[in-house]
Amino acid sequence: MSEPVTGSPSPGSPPTPASGSTEGPPARPSRPPPRIPDHELLCLIGHGSYGEVWLARSVVGTLRAVKVVYRQDFGEPQPFDREFKGIQKFEPVSRSHDGLIDILQIGRNDADGYFYYVMELADAAAGAEIRNPKSEMNTVRAPCATNSRPAAACRRTSACKSACR
Repeated sequence: MSEPVTGSPSPGSPPTPASGSTEGPPARPSRPPPRIPDHELLCLIGHGSYGEVWLARSVVGTLRAVKVVYRQDFGEPQPFDREFKGIQKFEPVSRSHDGLIDILQIGRNDADGYFYYVMELADAAAGAEIRNPKSEMNTVRAPCATNSRPAAACRRTSACKSACR
């Protein structure tokens, strides 16, 4: 249900800052795209020291962001489990304030060694600043001219860039 992202990671490159912001297009993950129930992964739109963020489309056509956190990226199981417990606690809080991005679904795939969470998709402003996703004016809704991906998200990755020109 997902398609690969073009490009390849540079060997030995350091992880990006914990904020998840990256310069240039995200590199292709060295692992296959994860399986996220009821979502088609369109392209990798960000990565950081704690995981990857994918642009995804739900089965009803809604664009979402999916963050995937892999167990293998942690030296020990405790920090991975702590992150999972933390997102479980944050999920109900995320819907309590307009300034927070809603966490819509949390899942875990222990066989493949990751957990994920599905979020509403926010449009990035200049730099690493994120516009309020709950504001109708700032939410990514307009697809690019050639496909149903939001142009702002598509142009950030080499895999999506050619489809959005």
